[in-house]
Amino acid sequence: MSLRRGFTLVEVMIALLIGSVVVLLAYATLTAGLDTQTRLAAAREVDAESSAMRAMIGDALRHAVAGDASDPEGMHTDDAGASLHFVTRGIDAPMGGSARWQVSISTDSTGISMRAQSPDGGRTPLTLTARRGRDLAVRFLPAVSMDWRDRWEDPSRLPEAVELRFLDAQGRDLMPPLVARTTPVSGS
Repeated sequence: MSLRRGFTLVEVMIALLIGSVVVLLAYATLTAGLDTQTRLAAAREVDAESSAMRAMIGDALRHAVAGDASDPEGMHTDDAGASLHFVTRGIDAPMGGSARWQVSISTDSTGISMRAQSPDGGRTPLTLTARRGRDLAVRFLPAVSMDWRDRWEDPSRLPEAVELRFLDAQGRDLMPPLVARTTPVSGS
């Protein structure tokens, strides 16, 4: 009987094939994991943008001021109802200090944007964008009735509350509606 001193060519090829399959599976698993991590980080960033903008809009609406001689238009939407414009005296940073800010919330190709600037130009303008949103629905609750309205016609007064809905391209809500009370509660 003769002793075998090595591997045959078939055995080496089978070993290479099995090793290649193992390396290919490991690479595919690693690539999928990194792709998932990247997509999760991007989704968290978009959610953080939306949350920050919601908080800023809520603060701005709670401190909105009615129209006067310096801003005769007061709180209003554009003709299509796709944007909201108002003046606020922010309390929280970065619109703090009770200075007046002109705020516009509208949609564009990048998403839903909030732009705030001081009328005197003394402060750096602020722009926030929620990239996930594609459309905005605004409704107003007057103090005299409980019927929500799509338009606000009285610039000298504020509505009791404002509802903002952030919608995707198909018109579905992306998050719960933001409802902000714009006038102080009686007795507080």
